Amino acid sequence: MKIFYLIFLFTIIAFFTSCGNNLKQNTTEMKFEESSNFGRFLSTKYSLKLGDNDIASKIISSSKNLQSDLILAELNFNSYLIKGDFDKAKEFKLIAPSGLNNSPMYDLPDFIINLKNEKLINTKNLNFMKNRLPGFNIIFENINYMKLVKTNNFDNVTINKNKTNIFKLLIFEDTRIENQVYLNMPKTDLSIIENILFLEYLKRNNLKKFNEEINNFSLRFNYDIKTLKLYFENQKNGNNKPNHKFIFANLFSYLSFILTSKKNIPNSYLKILNEISHYLEPTLGNSNYFLAEIYSNEKNFKIALNKLNRIQQNSLMFLYSRIKKYKILKIIDKNKSNLLLKSLEKEYPENNQVLSLIANNYRDQNKCDKAIKIYNKLIVQSEKNYNYNYLKAICLDKLNKWEDSKKILIELISKNPNDAYALNYLSYSMAIRDEDLIKAKKLITKALEIEKNNGFFLDTLGWIQFKLNDIDKAVRSLQLAIELEPNNSEILDHLGDIYFNIGRKKEAIYEWKRALIGNPDYKLKKDIKSKLDKYAQ
Repeated sequence: MKIFYLIFLFTIIAFFTSCGNNLKQNTTEMKFEESSNFGRFLSTKYSLKLGDNDIASKIISSSKNLQSDLILAELNFNSYLIKGDFDKAKEFKLIAPSGLNNSPMYDLPDFIINLKNEKLINTKNLNFMKNRLPGFNIIFENINYMKLVKTNNFDNVTINKNKTNIFKLLIFEDTRIENQVYLNMPKTDLSIIENILFLEYLKRNNLKKFNEEINNFSLRFNYDIKTLKLYFENQKNGNNKPNHKFIFANLFSYLSFILTSKKNIPNSYLKILNEISHYLEPTLGNSNYFLAEIYSNEKNFKIALNKLNRIQQNSLMFLYSRIKKYKILKIIDKNKSNLLLKSLEKEYPENNQVLSLIANNYRDQNKCDKAIKIYNKLIVQSEKNYNYNYLKAICLDKLNKWEDSKKILIELISKNPNDAYALNYLSYSMAIRDEDLIKAKKLITKALEIEKNNGFFLDTLGWIQFKLNDIDKAVRSLQLAIELEPNNSEILDHLGDIYFNIGRKKEAIYEWKRALIGNPDYKLKKDIKSKLDKYAQ
């Protein structure tokens, strides 16, 4: 079985090219089209690698040889699945070459369409798909449970304590074994999808427990309690057991969530799972939010925004989606991001997540007095969210209130010795002030034990090593930092400074020039230009 699984993963990776690379958004239109199938194959694979499935479909569908060219046919079939066009994928099978039926995805469109039409087909006929598609053993297991519920035959049902979850609880809701499933189900450390489904279940069946858990959810996921309660009050059909399309839509989205952390699972496969979720239940916000996360990480911001626009206002993910839109627009269109932030402030004046965005925006604009007022409010309202204390400390430092900032950072580290970011900020701030460099080095060494591949932490270490006159190690640390953060102007500037101080002037000028075209803020850009004007003669 392991061999078949590895073969499948190799096939998936080959045809559903992972898009995890730091590639720029594909905003350019095709200037020409190769006349050969090989040219179309390369162009299609490149577009899929960029995550631009629309362009991939346009290129491949223009071929006149899809019926005879198996490789092109597979790419075309797969591109339909990635886009969520399951009806078109099913239609394409009618003209596809016979070899397409060897793909583990071949039966997927029919299976999903039947599921949407509430047809629970015989899963024994789909063992090929079950054994080769990650997570589908869980899907099929739950389909078989659903069949048992429809026949009201529970004589052979055995509840495995280690495998009971919210999805089984929803399937067996209103049956005679519901309580048995509920008692064995884990109720802590649930994902956001499981938590929402569990809250909906409690609202239908146990209001007292619901009121307890909704507060826990609010604290754990930093979700405003008023907004949360309003959502559940306005829920349509909230008192009815969900249908099987709703359950499986959530299950497919949940699978994509847990598979994200697994190795060798390409983004394309995660996209398909979430598109299935959206196809089964278009009102579900989880799937589109996760799709937006994937496309945003690929720098495909336009597609990410399109997925977020599919999230409806009555979804619990609606506010999350607007916050995500704001963060994307802040990268690609600051004017629109500012307008959206004003709109959020007007609509959600007391919402903690929105207040946090406003405070962070003030901090970015060096309006730290205003930011601190909001952070103080958030600190009072969210006693266990220490991130607001950390951000307040940064603002105090920017206001030249270093001792007050340092006091907060030391307190944060005393409460959580593994707070890597507090360790780094305290260490770096001490280093630039030449304050107890030995202690500063111990702090950043601890941070790197927690996150060894953090470029910003390595930058701090390198700067401290330079100040301690450990030049070779300093250069190596900063070179490693740049490998991890190749476009960070501050790190490039630091390496340039070190090169200049040890007499490597040409290399210093080279790094400063690289820093200038990176991401410097106004002050850093001014400092770098001053050095170049002075030394690049």
